[in-house]
Amino acid sequence: MTIRTHLEDTIDRSSADTSLLVVSDSYVGSLLASNIDAEGTHLVTDTDRVAAQTRDSVRTTVGDVTAAETLDAVTDATVAVVALQRDQQTLLVAQLLRTQFEVDAIVILLNDPERREAFDHVATSVVCVSTCLSTELNNTFEQILPELPAHS
Repeated sequence: MTIRTHLEDTIDRSSADTSLLVVSDSYVGSLLASNIDAEGTHLVTDTDRVAAQTRDSVRTTVGDVTAAETLDAVTDATVAVVALQRDQQTLLVAQLLRTQFEVDAIVILLNDPERREAFDHVATSVVCVSTCLSTELNNTFEQILPELPAHS
């Protein structure tokens, strides 16, 4: 199951006035914020390049993604996706969103599957990068496998 499927399921279970917050330091966040059709989508990132990759309809904030002051700009979010390159930062941001900003649903993109237990108590849903990537690579491999020339 992809992060988009997890997120769309979470949004569907949320209230009608869902606003989406994506906190990310990579292009995964800008693509996700641009591709999810939710009213009030907001991307918080620490990189101007990532912010520049989002659609014009997506509000963006550039700053320290782990600072409460930066996240305070989006206190109206009901659903959040935290997709940072470092799991420690992801955990910190998720805890801030849960405790200080009372975000209803938090979807986390986890880089190291061995850390999953640490995230279960703060996340509504955890999506493992390794699982998503290996599934996608496997699907691609199965599609091209019949096309590969046989070795003699």
